[in-house]
Amino acid sequence: MRSTRRPRAGSALSKRSATVAGFVAALVLVVGAGSFQTPAGASLPVLSVTVPPAATVLTCPGPLELPAEVGGGGDAEFSPVPVAPVTRLTTVGNEKADRVDVRRLDGTSLLPTDPDTADDLEPETDSSPDPVDPPNGDHTGDPSVDPALAPGSGAPGSAAPGSSSPAVGVELTAPAVVRVAPRTGGAPADGTAWLAAATTMVMVTAGDLRGLAGASCQPAGVDQWLVGGATDDGSTAHLVLVNPGTTPARVVWTVWGAGGPVDLTSDQVLVAPKATEVVNLGGPAGPQKALVTHVVASGGQVAAWVQDCAITGFTAAGTDFVVASAPPATRQSVPGLVVEAESADTAGLVGPTLRLLAPGDTDTTAHLQLYGADGPVDLPGVESVALSAGTVLDVPLGGLPADHYTAVVDADVPVVAAATVTRVGLPGQLDPVPRTERALVASTPGGTGTTAVPPDVTATLVVGAVTEGTAEGTGEGTVEIISPTGKVLATHHLSVDSGTTGAWPVANLFGAASDIGAIRVVATSGATLVWAVLVETTQDDGTLATILTPTGPSGAPVAVPLRDDPAIAQG
Repeated sequence: MRSTRRPRAGSALSKRSATVAGFVAALVLVVGAGSFQTPAGASLPVLSVTVPPAATVLTCPGPLELPAEVGGGGDAEFSPVPVAPVTRLTTVGNEKADRVDVRRLDGTSLLPTDPDTADDLEPETDSSPDPVDPPNGDHTGDPSVDPALAPGSGAPGSAAPGSSSPAVGVELTAPAVVRVAPRTGGAPADGTAWLAAATTMVMVTAGDLRGLAGASCQPAGVDQWLVGGATDDGSTAHLVLVNPGTTPARVVWTVWGAGGPVDLTSDQVLVAPKATEVVNLGGPAGPQKALVTHVVASGGQVAAWVQDCAITGFTAAGTDFVVASAPPATRQSVPGLVVEAESADTAGLVGPTLRLLAPGDTDTTAHLQLYGADGPVDLPGVESVALSAGTVLDVPLGGLPADHYTAVVDADVPVVAAATVTRVGLPGQLDPVPRTERALVASTPGGTGTTAVPPDVTATLVVGAVTEGTAEGTGEGTVEIISPTGKVLATHHLSVDSGTTGAWPVANLFGAASDIGAIRVVATSGATLVWAVLVETTQDDGTLATILTPTGPSGAPVAVPLRDDPAIAQG
């Protein structure tokens, strides 16, 4: 059944069971200390060994880096951070895995309870929840017809109470590491995946850092592209490097700006095991109005992000995390862009900005498309933009109708991309201009993934369908609404026509919004589903927002066949 929330968009959401894809693992068998040869005409029986996936380890941003002058005394009314930032962590795991393990870098636990008391964290949900209305208001039917929609029913995907202990609203004082491993001695052999997702959200309601900064926790890596940030007047960009491993990591960074590659005064640091290093990019890079930072680690893996903060004069202009974008490619997709209706006071301020870089040695032309509810939207003057090799370009996308969008960038050479969405609030008593909020979103490959949803916010699922070339089609999949303990509370069929973007308030997908811990999208066929979750909270001086991109699918056990090798093994 298709939703007609926006009939012109062709986006749909209906109920259907989910199929989750898993990873494929390989097993190598080594035989030594002797030799053997299979007798002629004989063969060994084919055996099958179930290989469990490795644990998922995610690194989560911690609190914001505060301005250097904070803590030096003075009048709190004029402090750049007059209110304490609130930093919270939300994690989700399910019955396919052991208890979620959340620790500080030093190894001490952050979980509020022991595994034996995990039942205390089970959300109070009715075993027969009220029917859920989809975005178009059509009745979806009694969930008792579909056992997957009834928490505690024992249907596939629902967890026994207390099988996974979540961390919901745990306050962070430093970066954290979330580890989820397959259930000891009980890893599923049915090919289904287990779930691991976590999100850090920082809220600052006043001062220079006013804003909502959010990021999905991600695995550490050795090569990351951070598309965003600035160090010119009124802007700060802190590069945060976290080494969650047990070996030192040598980290080298390269920076590009609006004038081309930046000649840095320093470009590397050694990050000790279980340690964090913070680099204020304004030092080595100098004033730059638009940054792209490439981080490469050797010897160990690191998690990297940029804390981007801006002020206009003395008025807050937004704070957010710049997280890793998809690596350079000839096509990039940026999900979750939202444009509000303009007014006389906000004209020219509410359109998104797309940041692009061709990091190689070849100039190119970037061809831009924006997919809205009606399909591709005309972009007069910016359908094609020239990109000089090594030069960062910000492309303003103002004047768009109010809607949710997916940006698609095509070029002849690999490029990187990300976007910034602006919200305009009200001026404070001493502000000459309105306060603004900026949400940064990275390009993503799309497909199956999970996003942990923080509590006490308004969340909107935004999904675009992207196909190669001029091909038409429909992106098909399922959306699962998951409790903090991993229960599948509701399953909806997802259908988005190629070249369009659909948006659904998460509260409409499951009535008890306070029980929602995560959203999982499982892509099944057709156009690539490129998606993100818009998170908002409203206060007196305007709306604070951040955009969360998904964490890729967690692992599933794989049955690997073992066959005899007729060759002689020498030991």
